[in-house]
Amino acid sequence: MPALPSSPRMVGRHNELAALLEAFDEAAGGRPRTVVVRGEAGVGKTRLVQEFLALVTTDHFGAGHPSADVEDDASSSVVAFGQCVDLGPIGAPFGPIRRVLRDLHEAVGTETLRQAAGSAAAIASLAALVPGIADAATEHDEPAGEFAEAIEVLLEGLSRRRHVVVVLEDLQWADAATMALLKTLASTLRGRRLTIVATYRSDDIDRFHPLRPVLAELDRTRSVVRVEVVPLTLDEVAEQVEQLASGLDPRVVEALAERSGGIPFLVEELVDLGDRALPDTLRELVLARYMRLGAEAQQVVRTMAAGGVHVEDDVLSAVATLDEQVLDAAVREAIDTRVITADGAGYAFRHALTREAVEAEMLPSERVRVHRRYAEHLGDHRGDSPDDASAVAEHWLVARDLPAAFDATVAALHQSRTRFSPATSAKLAERLAELWEQVPDAEARAGTSLPALHLDAAQDWHDLGDPERSLRSANEGLAVCPDDPLMRAALMRQRYVQTFNLEHTGHPSDLDEAVALLEGVDDRRARVLLSRVLTNMAIDEHGTDAAEHAARAIALAEEVGDDAALAVALTVEAWRLARDEDEDSAALAPLQRAVALRLDPSMRAYVGNALTHMLVSAGRLDEAVVVGTQHYEDVVRAGIERGSGAAIAQSVAFALFATGQPETALHYARRARRLMSRADAASTLRLLSSHLAWDDRPSERDDLLATERGRIEEAQRLYPDKAAWWVVERADAALTLHAREDTDAVTAVLAAAEHPEGSRTVARYAVLTAALLTHSPGRSGDPEVRARIERALDGWPDNELAGRVSRFVRAVLADGDGAPADDRVTAWRAIVDELTPGGMPTWHLQTARCRLAWALIDAGERDDAADLLAAITAEAPALGVARAARWAAELAAQARLVPTGTAAESETEAGIVASLTPRELQVLELVAEGLTNPQIGQRLFISPKTASVHVSAILAKIGAANRAEAAAQYVATAAAASSA
Repeated sequence: MPALPSSPRMVGRHNELAALLEAFDEAAGGRPRTVVVRGEAGVGKTRLVQEFLALVTTDHFGAGHPSADVEDDASSSVVAFGQCVDLGPIGAPFGPIRRVLRDLHEAVGTETLRQAAGSAAAIASLAALVPGIADAATEHDEPAGEFAEAIEVLLEGLSRRRHVVVVLEDLQWADAATMALLKTLASTLRGRRLTIVATYRSDDIDRFHPLRPVLAELDRTRSVVRVEVVPLTLDEVAEQVEQLASGLDPRVVEALAERSGGIPFLVEELVDLGDRALPDTLRELVLARYMRLGAEAQQVVRTMAAGGVHVEDDVLSAVATLDEQVLDAAVREAIDTRVITADGAGYAFRHALTREAVEAEMLPSERVRVHRRYAEHLGDHRGDSPDDASAVAEHWLVARDLPAAFDATVAALHQSRTRFSPATSAKLAERLAELWEQVPDAEARAGTSLPALHLDAAQDWHDLGDPERSLRSANEGLAVCPDDPLMRAALMRQRYVQTFNLEHTGHPSDLDEAVALLEGVDDRRARVLLSRVLTNMAIDEHGTDAAEHAARAIALAEEVGDDAALAVALTVEAWRLARDEDEDSAALAPLQRAVALRLDPSMRAYVGNALTHMLVSAGRLDEAVVVGTQHYEDVVRAGIERGSGAAIAQSVAFALFATGQPETALHYARRARRLMSRADAASTLRLLSSHLAWDDRPSERDDLLATERGRIEEAQRLYPDKAAWWVVERADAALTLHAREDTDAVTAVLAAAEHPEGSRTVARYAVLTAALLTHSPGRSGDPEVRARIERALDGWPDNELAGRVSRFVRAVLADGDGAPADDRVTAWRAIVDELTPGGMPTWHLQTARCRLAWALIDAGERDDAADLLAAITAEAPALGVARAARWAAELAAQARLVPTGTAAESETEAGIVASLTPRELQVLELVAEGLTNPQIGQRLFISPKTASVHVSAILAKIGAANRAEAAAQYVATAAAASSA
């Protein structure tokens, strides 16, 4: 009986399949998962994925296979395949993603896909990949957004309605744009029903392979599941052989296992040999079926191998030199021998290993001829397709026709740029640079110069967040640009920017040289570039020089009428005013002017983010919510949410938290967290951590910080200038109603406030936190700490946020100084009145209200204090400041403004000697905390003498010899009550 072509049932792989199913179930529950399946060629990765899909797309789980008219069914799943194709080291941008999108379009229909894409800009972008998704109006009237972002938004939107399963096969051949998108999806998309399964051949990935850094990034992502497919064991090989050809001698099976190395594909090939002699090498084994073909069939298969794993029928007919009947017979013979299979409108090799081995059989002259025919046919008939444009370039390269390869690469670069794929564009530009000297009239062919090509590549790498490669491209451009002042200046500026991004400090000499090159050049482009260079100089400098450079940058942009350059210059001027002159209100004017200019969506988002951030820094929080929300909606409509919306979303989230709108704030914070890179998202984690601290959820905060520790540490390494905000956040989390000694927190927060290059906004809040940590009524902190706080206040202007924080801090210091109660009431009442309409975060307003109530108690105005504390207790939790509500309840209890017998007191009484009075219970609890009699008096608003009397009575009643023994008894009885 002849052997079966492949095993009817998968052998082994139980743990691997379980891992895939578990990831699928987690994603179905709203926790997206990416599964990376790795293994050597022929080990069974594709078979494993097929078995997985067979389970999740049948009724085994009660869901059933989805139909195309299901529009909002969270229980149904839709599967889309993206096969990566070996189109050389560059490939067409988003090649496998195009196939994924077409599968999705076929599965859910045009209307559902349009709804999932959301904005008209995203639909316009996707129209190039999914023909028919855009209507006529959208195609002609709506500018396209960022291509990669449109794909991501579509998957996210669709996965709200359905469980989307995306399979990407053979990542070792993926183009750069696809790899970048996979990294983004795997690391940032949360809260949607999305399962991504990606496979790759591990034996192809050396340390220079472009997939390697992507895999390293995925390894740091918790939502990524790794599945290693290893060779079969001897018993598993025996099981596979039994399915293919039962009854073989066990010794033969053992020899098959040894010869195949447990690789299922090779087991099948060995079994297929039957009684024929075993080949001497692995290559001969893979070619065994091919060698049994006739001459015409072998020729067709070799021709196919030059075209890739899959070749369309019409392409094969055009490229092969056989007549139609001979070609059909040859293809049929290859299919019957199981070398290739029919695949849609074309043919595919049964395994990529076979294609690679067959291609190696081609003679050099044959290889040149066949690749030339592919290049000519695809160029004449299919050149508009991104896949074919890249394939044409690769075919001409193999055919050794460098001018034709150069021209085809120019065309592929044009297509890549129109599809917003900087990853592919950068690599195509680098290839053109490599071919430049080998091609006649390269500049005329490319329509650009070699330095300009390097400059474009540098910008592409910059857009991808790769400053090292961007710097390398800029330096390459400078090396071949001796006499063009405009181009050289642009490259010098690019080098400065990338050096700054890498080393956190630039080389001012680059900017100085750029200015010298541009001065006096009578060219509009030179003036625009000079304006941009001057803005870089203004950012890097302080004082008079910075002001002069910013002013001149603005003047140059106005002179030439370039709104984009003017917007950048005005934004830099705003930052300069806030940084150097401490004038947040004055800094708003240039930003308000900039945002009114005619700008493209990306530049408008840049200015809008700066304006929102500046409003927050000035304490104009309600305005920040309105302005930031509008700009965020604009970037979503423009299809550039990830690139430009993340920072705006974070600023809006802070403003919403600060104005007491925690639920809406959480929506924006979570959105920012999804949109940001791993390191950048640490800023949003800090925002969430601060919210949990003020909302009195310390355990949740601890869990968040523990879970995200690696991300936070990585961010602090990359962005040391942002570490001060974390210092303030941690110190804020340590605040209590009563000041206490916390030397480490105070030292750290004051150091953050005093950093000469630090943010002024950070300094304001750091000084305020230091004061709250060390001063409360009747308790003054260390004199040196007090002196440092005073020195900081003396250097602040009396305007907007600085003035409000200064008055707040001085009121806190007055509390610690023991100022007259009536004076404290007046001071705190003025602060509360000033902050109630806004101006500082609501957590500071609620803290001020607690301090006012404390002053009212000390002034004997107990009824007013009771009403205020009751209001805080009732209102603060809804504002996201539950900790202030707890402080208010504690203050009311300590001042005896609440009736005896509350839940807190009853719980304590149950665990201590029943003969103690409620006041004595309070005193004993403070004794157990280690407080002295004067400190107990401060807490309970009684004199130290009265506190001493209470302590003596307690010792007598419970039979304790001293305070330590009394404390021990309290702790023991409280613990017993708790466990009971």
